[in-house]
Amino acid sequence: MSKGNSTNRIEYNKKNLRELITLTASNSRIVQYNILKSEESLSKHLLETELFSETTLFKFLEKYATVVIKPVFGIEEICVSFENNTFQITSKHNVTTAIVKEDLYHHLVCNEIKKKTNIIQPQKLQSPFQYYITVHRKSASTEWSFKSITKKYHSFFGKLIYLYLVQKIKKVVIRAAQKLGESNIDCNTIVFDILFQDGEVWIKDIVLHKRNSKWSQYQVFNTLFALSPYVPETELLTEFTLKKFLNKYNEVIIKPCIGRNGLGIVKVSKIDPLTYEIHSDRKKMTRSNFDEVYRYIKEKYLSQKYYLVQHKLPLAMINDCPLDVRVITQKCNSEWIVTGKLVKVAAREFFITNAVQKLLTLEEAIRDLNISHLTINEFEPKIDKICITAAKQLEVHNPEIHIIGFDIGFTHEEVIWIIEGNYKPDLSMFNMLEDKTVYKNIKKAKRK
Repeated sequence: MSKGNSTNRIEYNKKNLRELITLTASNSRIVQYNILKSEESLSKHLLETELFSETTLFKFLEKYATVVIKPVFGIEEICVSFENNTFQITSKHNVTTAIVKEDLYHHLVCNEIKKKTNIIQPQKLQSPFQYYITVHRKSASTEWSFKSITKKYHSFFGKLIYLYLVQKIKKVVIRAAQKLGESNIDCNTIVFDILFQDGEVWIKDIVLHKRNSKWSQYQVFNTLFALSPYVPETELLTEFTLKKFLNKYNEVIIKPCIGRNGLGIVKVSKIDPLTYEIHSDRKKMTRSNFDEVYRYIKEKYLSQKYYLVQHKLPLAMINDCPLDVRVITQKCNSEWIVTGKLVKVAAREFFITNAVQKLLTLEEAIRDLNISHLTINEFEPKIDKICITAAKQLEVHNPEIHIIGFDIGFTHEEVIWIIEGNYKPDLSMFNMLEDKTVYKNIKKAKRK
């Protein structure tokens, strides 16, 4: 066999292996569908689902007026409808009409579909409501429980229908979570996208929020009485929740459910009823009404990832630059301890501390803040206690973790907030401090 043929065969086998992994991964849409379809009580709540191909495309278009194409992983959607002998394709940025049948599949594959492996489903267009339902469990050995409902939309009539069906919906999603949880032991939070049409409840989509999801972490903290007062109000981002939070707080943060280093985090401010500001990194832009704000966020951010909306915390500032505390907790000799902390001061014109202007010890930061009633002897033990409690709670969900870096915010009134916990904290910033003692202590504890 020639070297070229051998290389091609290897690449072909790699490609097939990648596709096999995609199709058999327990959190892929097609596997989720097959798991739930195996139980009769759940199968009637599932939208018909098949792998996308030329055959299934035209099979579905013969049965349904509108179909939707989704990747087995990911958030993108492409809608295809057939009406008055005309095909219409609606994707993220384009609406294309007058595609003839012979060209439809080729156009989709060459111009619209970005992912290699996709599914096809009917599109339910007449639902009087659509909600995200979140369920959660403490660990793989505990029971699932209903946690929250997030409105995407509902009519007045739709709200009444939901209230009438709420117990049935809870029963369906809990049973679905039990089935999915059996093969996803590292997932303790699941979000179901729920519709109602043709007299039945439908599961439109399912998102498994694993341990690295900020939404899953929020459930962990918010369910413990000792921690819930320190967690800012947070919701899944929808048009409804964004409007609700802006009306309540005027300033909000939106952040991806899964992300690191501050990427994709945006501040949205309601200056007045006719002025909204969108702030990302150093860039700021204004919009004249809420609809324009949401349209921009939907196209720029929600079309790529699942997002949260959160109350913008009034963080303490040094020279008008917000700051927070990075606290390292480590498990040593079966006990969680705080091994280091430092203060990150955001660069000018940034609203988060991932863009760092300077690093300080907590003592230096308290001195520079010049808050008369704030003393390190009283304040530091409070932070330590909160972080150790949070670490123990996260360990219940993640028994194998031994180090967590918490970002802790606080206000000039000494109100403490847990911003988030990081399972792979950046330790290099501790090496940037003039005194290397803390850095050495962290590295030493990590080796134990």
